[in-house]
Amino acid sequence: MANYNNWLEHHTPASNALEQALDAAYTARPNATATQRAQAAVRRSLAAQAGAPMYYDRVQDTPLGPLWIAVGEHGLLAIEYESSEDSLRAYLRKLGGQPLRSAAQVAAAAEQVRLYLLGDTQAVDLPVDLSHLTPFQQRVLQETRRVPRGQVRTYMQIATRLGQPKAVRAVGQALRRNPIPIVVPCHRVVASDGTLGGYGGKMRDARKLSLLKLEGVSF
Repeated sequence: MANYNNWLEHHTPASNALEQALDAAYTARPNATATQRAQAAVRRSLAAQAGAPMYYDRVQDTPLGPLWIAVGEHGLLAIEYESSEDSLRAYLRKLGGQPLRSAAQVAAAAEQVRLYLLGDTQAVDLPVDLSHLTPFQQRVLQETRRVPRGQVRTYMQIATRLGQPKAVRAVGQALRRNPIPIVVPCHRVVASDGTLGGYGGKMRDARKLSLLKLEGVSF
């Protein structure tokens, strides 16, 4: 029973109704009626409180190491290099979703990303869901998606394309917070002085170098 309780705490949202039903089930004799009532409370709580399903899984065999990939109803939500599973689940909950680990639901996106990193595809053609970002962040990332494979743009060029040439720093911040690297290719945006610039908040990150090299760009 303790293991089941731990699982429920990890996988279901908190609610007074759910807690009361579980308390009743634990204190009463564990008969079929108590079990059925607890199960019904779980279902009601999930239906009332959980958001839309957001599926995720871990992709192990990529040249950049293991990746977490998350998808929702409207497209990719996240690709994360270094996060723990708990951190990713917390992020998906913050987006208002119900995080569910499912290799099957993530398989198509995961395979396309993996093949891209192996150099077997020319482009990653996957829909992305940026709806949880600010309008400015969305514009930055949408413009970044337009940078062709094998080419780079500067932060200044992205800002200028957006009609805000003085927003170079804000462009950099939006790219630093890009939740879907690789597919939204922030690695293709570099500094105006010809240096690599940052990637995921790190300067001269080896992953950025690897991605550009994969695409035929040398630094």
